[in-house]
Amino acid sequence: MWNVRRFCQILGEKILFESEKNQTSERHTCIVISTPGLNDWAREKVDQSICLITKAMNINKRSLDDDDLNESNSLESTRKKERTSRAGNIKETDVAEQNIFSKEYILNFPISIPDGKACIVKIYDDTPLKLNETIEVVGFISLDPLLNGVDNSDETMSEAENAVHHPPASLVPRLHAIKIIRPTKQDLKIVPQIMCKVQSIRSDLHLILSQLLFGDSLAADFLICHMLSSIYMRKDFFCLGTYPLNITHFPFLKYKQFTKDLYKFLTLLARKSHLLEITLENLNDLTLSPKKDYEGNRLTSGVLQLSNNTHLVIDETGLTTGQISQAGRENYNAICELINFQKVTYDFKYYKLEYESDIPILILSETKSFIPCPTQVVLKVEPESENIYPQILEVTDHYLKDKDRLSNIRQYLEVVRDTKFEFDDDEVMKEIQNDFVRLKEINKNVDRLHSLMVLARLLSLSYGSSTLTMGYWKKAVQMELDRLSRLPGKK
Repeated sequence: MWNVRRFCQILGEKILFESEKNQTSERHTCIVISTPGLNDWAREKVDQSICLITKAMNINKRSLDDDDLNESNSLESTRKKERTSRAGNIKETDVAEQNIFSKEYILNFPISIPDGKACIVKIYDDTPLKLNETIEVVGFISLDPLLNGVDNSDETMSEAENAVHHPPASLVPRLHAIKIIRPTKQDLKIVPQIMCKVQSIRSDLHLILSQLLFGDSLAADFLICHMLSSIYMRKDFFCLGTYPLNITHFPFLKYKQFTKDLYKFLTLLARKSHLLEITLENLNDLTLSPKKDYEGNRLTSGVLQLSNNTHLVIDETGLTTGQISQAGRENYNAICELINFQKVTYDFKYYKLEYESDIPILILSETKSFIPCPTQVVLKVEPESENIYPQILEVTDHYLKDKDRLSNIRQYLEVVRDTKFEFDDDEVMKEIQNDFVRLKEINKNVDRLHSLMVLARLLSLSYGSSTLTMGYWKKAVQMELDRLSRLPGKK
């Protein structure tokens, strides 16, 4: 009888190592966790998909033959006797281990994940995986308490290493992967449906954002472009496509919850996001960059260890003056590096490695951020909107109760972001060069041609255009001039 033990953690049989019929291969192990920053509505969609798959599997599941069932029951009863005494000891070990090392320490999430899970995945092929990549795994799961006993047989490991690398299967199950799936871009059937009504969807989104930004239409345009931003090319030290934004001068003294209210609505629109509140204490105490823990022999996750297209909203309104520690300076540098180069440095103590990321960053601050951000938008607050802002929040919430409208905006943000774009009009490119020279003469603050072209690209995409036309270029230039005219001391 030929047995395949490829997807097994415990063989339960004697192995004939010298047999010529043996076939060996390698497997790799990685830690997979729930997607950090996945918002509630997106998590519900994932759960619904899993339920549908499970239901289909149950319907199509083949019934065991009577002989197979009897044989299985007989084998199981034999194994049960062998496992009963050992399992009791292992459970006691698990409980004692969890008393020493907290659940949070073992799971090692970069940020808090409601009902988050971690899994040790065994991969049997040569599928190349990137750090922080979003994947789906299909395979055989094992929750057998014996796993912990088997794994902990390594006496060369310290107690911390054993807890980290061989955690209880009840907390961190083992999954033997038979297929790794990378989420593809939007369903091709959805794309034409969204693109044919892109103008009306953008109009809805602009209305929502302008009202949330106290009636500021220009700020809403910039925020839409920011939400659509994603890196499309890296060259030397430049990462083209990213568009970090700093929104300032909102009436924070009157509306202390403004940043949280705005973020709440952004979570309804964006699939993944995280609110990072920068206070002096957080700046000094948080671990933003992953660091090597030599006691447990693993990387301790950092807040910035997020998957691509996770919208990071930085709230500086709670920041006060005070002494910044060495850790605070390192955190500050980590944020600056992420904004400028879209890279996160992993600290291995004796050396450091940089890993690329693609994380849109929105900074909310009363005045210009202490973090250098290339694009600052000063809000032009309408007095009427300021006076009735609580009512605006209620109306906006009601406006987004329309499921079709909300679904369209969500799909719009993802479809448009992934749309291929071309700078292929020679006349427009020539006009860009001429305009940039003229702009430099009029306003010396216009010094970043690549940033202006990224804005023009995002603006064009937001209206459903996959090429840069003269009209959208001129509109982008005017947006930039209007933005610069609002900056303090630039009028």
